Amino acid sequence: MSAPAGEFVAAAGVPRPLARALAAELVLASSMLADLAYDLGSDGDTLRRHMGSLQRIDHITQIQLAIAELLRDSDTGGDIGQVTLQDMADRLRAFLAEGGSA
Repeated sequence: MSAPAGEFVAAAGVPRPLARALAAELVLASSMLADLAYDLGSDGDTLRRHMGSLQRIDHITQIQLAIAELLRDSDTGGDIGQVTLQDMADRLRAFLAEGGSA
């Protein structure tokens, strides 16, 4: 039994509604992490002691949001060119160049 045209994300084989739901979950998780970082950063002592870790939380949320955008824009085939985090785009390109096996 085959799916109707346009129901699946290009290469991932993930049904488009699931891809959109996963994107929404990533956005929610990013928001939760951002709130956590804000709460922790609002304490001056914690902010001073853990600035690097709080910045990494921000970077993680940016990665999650970029993945969510790729999932939502599945019609374009998940164009890596739209990824604004250069280190993430470089990792994705390297992964794909190696044949895409983890």
